[in-house]
Amino acid sequence: MPELRRFVWSYESLVDRLRASQPKLAGLLQSSCRPIAAERQPNGRLTLVLGCWSPTARQELQTPASVTILDAALKRLLDEPISVVIACWPGGNSETDEPPDPLRDLPEAERAIGATCGSAIHRAFFAAAFKRRLHFRCQYPVLHYRLDFALPAERLGVEIGGWEWRRWARGRAGEYREREQALGAEGWRILWFTGQEALEDPARCLDQIDVARRTGRRPRR
Repeated sequence: MPELRRFVWSYESLVDRLRASQPKLAGLLQSSCRPIAAERQPNGRLTLVLGCWSPTARQELQTPASVTILDAALKRLLDEPISVVIACWPGGNSETDEPPDPLRDLPEAERAIGATCGSAIHRAFFAAAFKRRLHFRCQYPVLHYRLDFALPAERLGVEIGGWEWRRWARGRAGEYREREQALGAEGWRILWFTGQEALEDPARCLDQIDVARRTGRRPRR
C-alpha cells in the first residue's frame, strides 16, 4: 500500500497545485473525492483510484474529457505517467464535504476493529462481512506476513491486492505462490481479491468465502 499512502498524505497539496490550471476539477476533487487505491503497473504507469461520494461530481469527473484532462494535468505535476480512475466511495453516497464512514452502521466495538483494517476499501469490506455474520480479524500476523482479514479458527485468510492486479500479476506470480505455499504449510488457505472486486461486488467475494468455508477448498474463479 505504499503508493496509496503517498497520495493520501499528499492529496491536499496535490489538489492545491492542480487548482492553478484546473480550478473546477480541483474543486470537485477537494469537496467530494479521496484516494482509495494506487497501483504501479509493470510498464511504470501509475493507476490512481479516487473514491467519489457525490453522484453529481462523480458523473462529471467520469466523463472521458475530464479523465483525459486529469491524467494530463497530474502527469505534469508528478512528472510521471498516470491513469486516474473515478470510482464510487466505499462508504456510499453523500452531498456533504466529508466522506461517509464505511463503518458507521457497525457496533462501536466492531468499528474499532474495522478501523485497523487499512484503506477505505478494506473498511467497507469488513463492514459488508460483518453484516453477513463474518467476524474477521484484521492485519492478522502469520509467520512474517500480515493477512488483511483472517478467520484464525478456520485457518482462512483473505487478501485484497491492488486495484486490478490480476491484469498484470504474471510478473509477480512467484511472489504470490511463495506466500501461499508458506502459509499453506501452516495449514492456511488464502483467498485473493482485487480492490475493484471488493469495492464493486463484495457480495460475490463473500459468497466465495462462504464456499471455501463449507468445502474446505478455494472456489474456482
